[in-house]
Amino acid sequence: MLESELNFLLLKVPEDLKEFPSKEIRQGFISGLPSPLRIRESDGKYTMTKKTPVDINDGSRYIESEIELSKEEFDKFWPICSASLSKTRYEYPLENNLVAEIDVFHEKLEGLIYTEVEFPDEQSRADFIKPDWFSTDITQEKWVANSELSKLNFEQVKEIIKNLS
Repeated sequence: MLESELNFLLLKVPEDLKEFPSKEIRQGFISGLPSPLRIRESDGKYTMTKKTPVDINDGSRYIESEIELSKEEFDKFWPICSASLSKTRYEYPLENNLVAEIDVFHEKLEGLIYTEVEFPDEQSRADFIKPDWFSTDITQEKWVANSELSKLNFEQVKEIIKNLS
């Protein structure tokens, strides 16, 4: 499946965020960029996903291949993960039937919040106008890939963000 997305820092978190659907996510990474291989536990569902970039220089488009895992399989893969992270993902509705997936990170990344918008097609992506509560587009920043982010802590991320131009 082709995944086309944009990622943004936020100027503010919507006050009504907790009123919208959310799920807890725990991810472990077996490999990193350019083609991350991850395992994920979310709402009692276990998956393994490989994300292959369409263009090595574009962090916004991936071919995503996913298989379901049993809990036992997930538990066997978890110890070989080189890094991991956990977050709460909120699904916040936007105009034109789009959704802002707002990720609120936990543990060593506590304090980091950003959003991702996935697009069903290239036209909806081209027509997208970011809401006024979105800030910097960080889509092409390598550290945004969860496989890279999982190797950092919040202090390191704050320093990276401070140095964005």
